[in-house]
Order: sequence, then structure tokens, then C-alpha cells
Amino acid sequence: MKKNIINTAIITAILLGSMQYSLAANTNDMPYEPVFESMPITESITTAKAESTPVVQQTPKAIAPATSKSQEALQQTTTVESGNLQNALMQLDSAQVEIRNQLIQYKSEYTDIDNQYKAIKEQRALKAKQVKETEKKIKSLDQTKEKIRKNMN
Repeated sequence: MKKNIINTAIITAILLGSMQYSLAANTNDMPYEPVFESMPITESITTAKAESTPVVQQTPKAIAPATSKSQEALQQTTTVESGNLQNALMQLDSAQVEIRNQLIQYKSEYTDIDNQYKAIKEQRALKAKQVKETEKKIKSLDQTKEKIRKNMN
């Protein structure tokens, strides 16, 4: 049994190691790895024409700073959005408090009903005992009546 477990573990380790090695070997042959790229790709597209076309590289333009009007609008939208988010969070909090209060109420009602159920269950058991005892008394009285009748005959 131990040999089977050890052999299975060894085979599994070998398979996992070879799979990791093959995956690592295959990823090196990938033509495009955007994760490790630090500069944008500037490859020229060659055409089937005999004459060569000059490669034109476009340098990215710097983004112009936002104007004061757009900054004010941006600030207003961010304050409105943050206000809306705060209102939404407050509404969620109040809803959560209401639900928790309902849960507390339901739990208290449940315990009341559970206590009533236990009391009724105990009463039922006592009544069942009383019924059995009464039935036994009736049966014993019936037996004594039958004995007396037999003796009278």
C-alpha cells in the first residue's frame, strides 16, 4: 500500500514538473508578450511593392492640462458622485439596521413560540400519561367486575 502511494506521488511530481517545464518552454516562443514590454511597438509594415516605403514613426503627443472650467466641472461631478455614494452608503446602513431589528424581533418571536411549543409538548406528555393511567384503571375495574360475575355464577 505504501509503495503504491509513494509511486503515485513520484509519478505525479514528475508529470507536474514536466508540464511546468513544457509550459515555460512554450511561452518563450510567443511572438508578443505585452507584460514585459516597456516601449511601444514600432514595427514597420512592409508591402509587396518592389520599392521600399519610408517608415514614419509617430511620437505620442503630451496630453494638455485640463482647463479651469473642465477642472471645476470635474470637481463638481466628483463631489456630486461622492455625495451620491455617501447617500447610498447611508441608505444601505439604515436598511441594514432595519433588517437587523427585524431579525431580533423574529428571533424573540421564535423563542416565544418555541417555549410555548415546549410547554404544550410537556402538557401533552402529561395528558398522555393520565389517559394511559385512566385506561389502566378502567381495564382493571372491568377485570374485577368480570371476576365478580364469574364468582356469582
